[in-house]
Amino acid sequence: MKSGGQALVIFFAALALAGLSAAVHPKKPSFPDRAVAPGEISLPEVQDWKEPILWVDARLESDYEVEHIPGAVSLNPDNWSEQFPHFLDGWRPTEKAVVYCSAASCDTSREIADRLRRSGVDPVYYLKGGWEAWKSTR
Repeated sequence: MKSGGQALVIFFAALALAGLSAAVHPKKPSFPDRAVAPGEISLPEVQDWKEPILWVDARLESDYEVEHIPGAVSLNPDNWSEQFPHFLDGWRPTEKAVVYCSAASCDTSREIADRLRRSGVDPVYYLKGGWEAWKSTR
């Protein structure tokens, strides 16, 4: 019995040391904080595109009026009926649309991207991290 207990202590000590080593090792792989969902795109990926982009701001109009990505159009659930025709006037089928809302925790950009796809807009993506991701690079 005594040797079985000692073996467990040694096992858990080794496990703890291995975990600590993995956490602080300089060559550990970096894992994203969460996987990219279908239709979601990161800002670095968008910045690598060479073709034109139509930015769609899904935040409240009051936030859009204070500050937005240059050239972005406002389109959110509250103003969809009024602004969707204006969106169509500015959108060309040869350009990609990228929708953003305030933060990574906001689902409005995904909702607007889904509505745009159902309306025939393609391709359309929503920005991982939203407005916060954009602002962090400025």
